Amino acid sequence: MTSKQKIILTSVIVAVLVVLLALGGYFIAVYSSASGARTSGGFTYEVSGKTVTITSYSGSDTTVTVPAKIGGRRVAKIAAGAFSSSKATSLVFDDDISQIELEEECFKGQTTLTYVKLPSSLKEIPDSCFEDCTALEHIVIPSGVTTIGDSAFEGCSVLSYTGNDSQNKIVTLPEQLTSLGTSAFKDCKKITAVIFGSKLQLVSQSAFENCTMLVRIDFGSESAVTRIADKAFYNTSLNRNTASSSSSEALKLPSTLATIGNYAFANNTSSSFTKIEIPSNTVQIGDYAFSGCKYLKTVTFAEESGLKKLGEGVFMDCERLTSAALPDTITDIPALAFKGCKRLVSFEIGANVETIGSGAFGGVGNYDDTSAISFTVAEENDNFTIVELDKYYLFGSDNTSTAKSHYLLMSADKSKLYAYIGKYDSSDCGNDQTNKSANSFNFLRAADISKNLREIDGYAFCGLNADKLCIPITVTKIGEAFISGSSVKGLYFEGGDCTFDEDVFDGVSGILTVYGFKQGTIKDFIDDLNDAGENDIRFEDGYSWPL
Repeated sequence: MTSKQKIILTSVIVAVLVVLLALGGYFIAVYSSASGARTSGGFTYEVSGKTVTITSYSGSDTTVTVPAKIGGRRVAKIAAGAFSSSKATSLVFDDDISQIELEEECFKGQTTLTYVKLPSSLKEIPDSCFEDCTALEHIVIPSGVTTIGDSAFEGCSVLSYTGNDSQNKIVTLPEQLTSLGTSAFKDCKKITAVIFGSKLQLVSQSAFENCTMLVRIDFGSESAVTRIADKAFYNTSLNRNTASSSSSEALKLPSTLATIGNYAFANNTSSSFTKIEIPSNTVQIGDYAFSGCKYLKTVTFAEESGLKKLGEGVFMDCERLTSAALPDTITDIPALAFKGCKRLVSFEIGANVETIGSGAFGGVGNYDDTSAISFTVAEENDNFTIVELDKYYLFGSDNTSTAKSHYLLMSADKSKLYAYIGKYDSSDCGNDQTNKSANSFNFLRAADISKNLREIDGYAFCGLNADKLCIPITVTKIGEAFISGSSVKGLYFEGGDCTFDEDVFDGVSGILTVYGFKQGTIKDFIDDLNDAGENDIRFEDGYSWPL
């Protein structure tokens, strides 16, 4: 090859290389303009067409503004974890943002943010968006948000308000909100007041659970809420509706409310939560819905109440409850409904009540200061009866005595005993030498009771303050935990055979001695308990009725 040819070939190669480099740069430029990660102003972002997604912020600013555009392209999304390593305390979105999406878990676990102002165009706060943002005190939620996702603010332990009034810190839910997720504000322990919008129909499960400082909920006159789900307000301090209402007024629920879920208002810790009104449209109250509300005194049901169903344990351990006149629409009083309501001394079993569940009235009327008991059965009810026992006498230090009344709630034919109602105390009757039935708690052998009595229901003698209890020979069946929480130490059976619920001795403390015949199902049952390691229950051979 001649020198000239070599020169020509070299020139061609150089030209080709130049073209290739130019084309490569072109394709790289085209690719870069279409996608890929870039950084600007501390934001790392990815380009997709005419929009960008912010994937992280590495700037040192403590007050950060999310711009409407980066590099001439619209900011359309904030990725999950974008601010996880940021030291920002304040985050504001540019008002010019026309449309933006926050990914699920977007700010989850961010521990420096104290203030966030969301863009007015935002429609959804997704699942776990601000979950466990433990420093977040104040967030501005725009009124156009329609959805707040599951656990969106769960664990924001110092979050107290969503508006702009720092003097009256209130969580105001958006007017357009139609979906409030499960556990949305769970464990937000600094929230004191919540105002609901008019379009929300469901207060979701555990929405405000463990908001221990939550005092006020305001549904407004135009509320559309039809359901308050399980544990929605569990372990709160609710006691009033509006800023102007007094804690002495009853807590009122929306007139549209049809269903109250399980444990919905249970374990309320406020000493001011003394009254609640149940609206006429409410047809169902779930299991343990108000259980453990130890300061609740009065439950009022609206006239023409449509209530059809009460859940198990609905008012259990409401120890200050004195009044709860159930509507005539109730046909079933469920198990444990009023168990532990020791101040409930005035009650009527309604005309249409057909069944009473196990332990529904266990421990009722068992209060030290009980002066009078008025437990009745509606005249039209042929299913139940109240048996008034012989009075016992409370002896004072000056040898004066006070007659005390106590009762049994029984089936109409007196074959089943549902509950002892009263405050018998064997120590108070220690000097009563004339009333042997009181002294030995022998009243179950009274002729008009024991001749028909076959079954003692669960929790029937719950909390009884007597050292002994005598069971007539006619009794063949005893339910669960029938002497739970009592001071009974000696249990006397007149007969040898009886069928026990497997949990019959649940709630017994200390040593319980069961006296009865050597042979029979009672001894066999106690032997089985001892074999299983239940050594606190003892059986004594032979029969000795303590008169």
